[in-house]
Amino acid sequence: MEAELTSFIACSPQEQCQELRQYMKSLGAEISEQPSPKGMEDDLHKIIQVSDVVFQKGSEIDIESVLNGIVSVVIIVETEASDGLVLAFCEKLATAWEPDVKHGLIALKVLRLLFFSLSERSAMRYHVYYHMVEVAGKVGQMASVFSNTNQLKKTFSARPPTAEQLQKLYRLLHTSLTNSKMSDDAYKVMLDLLATYTMENASQAREDAQRCILASLADPNIYLLDHLLPLKPVKFLEGNPIHDLLMVAVYDGLSEYMKFYAGHKEFMQKMNLDHTQMTKKMRILTLISMAEKSPEVSFLQIQKELQLGADEVERFIIDALKTKLLTARIEQANQRVIVQYAVKRAITKAHWIQIRDTLFRWKNSIHAIKENLHDLDAPIM
Repeated sequence: MEAELTSFIACSPQEQCQELRQYMKSLGAEISEQPSPKGMEDDLHKIIQVSDVVFQKGSEIDIESVLNGIVSVVIIVETEASDGLVLAFCEKLATAWEPDVKHGLIALKVLRLLFFSLSERSAMRYHVYYHMVEVAGKVGQMASVFSNTNQLKKTFSARPPTAEQLQKLYRLLHTSLTNSKMSDDAYKVMLDLLATYTMENASQAREDAQRCILASLADPNIYLLDHLLPLKPVKFLEGNPIHDLLMVAVYDGLSEYMKFYAGHKEFMQKMNLDHTQMTKKMRILTLISMAEKSPEVSFLQIQKELQLGADEVERFIIDALKTKLLTARIEQANQRVIVQYAVKRAITKAHWIQIRDTLFRWKNSIHAIKENLHDLDAPIM
């Protein structure tokens, strides 16, 4: 995120406040033209309070110029006094522009200017950024304020947000990214949100965990879900239908899903989970499990296990191959599938042991090759 600081009129802060007052008054704002006897801080509070009139009656050029003028004065006020001004200004910019998207883009630009005008150690940068995300989500500019959570943490490295602030920000990011059709980024943010919880406070993330599981199950492009199981808030849901369904999607097949659905139809409807889409997902996951167990799978086996008609099998296999979760060769003449590769739906302890043993074998093989090469280099006596 980058911003260019705008040059302002060369006058004192008090004179600039007076000009802002007079401009607001000329647009019809209910504000006195006379400076407040309480000082410049009170002046700014009153100016910010009526600044929505700029969006309502000011020209686009004037809107940005006037709001940038407010920024230039707010950032030079003493720190303790400026915090309240920054918060008030951000709250005004977050909503005063609606419903004009062009005005929203101006508000976002002004918030960006304010963000980069503050010290990296300022606690107010978090609040400004929060409102930047709020506005960006409404005007379709999320890509301009967010790339990934790692970069976000670097941005706030000088003054990291509290755990509660980070969780609040992640929730807003998830909502804004989802509304902006950036589902992959939204999903990653939700995973990062759940990772911020411990067993001590996991109960507070019950809704977040449920929302994450539902989003994963409903997404037609997400099939592998075992990475959700170790998350503390997800563990806290054990014994609930949503967790039971997640376990089915991680470990079981179509028949187990059908049994779950038969006993939880009202739950599925309440959670807005599409049974047809879930059935399709479970069929593909079941085929992956079959491919893991055997390098050859007959059309008849697929028809039986996946509860398909004979004329649906080949089309289904082609659709499954498009997911790239498995690679295989279809032998139509022999009515079978020759499996070349299939992902593992879940990495179990046995899988880790197998990986460890394989790495040990590779290590020993490399060591033996190294010894043989050393022998070849040895001089012949």
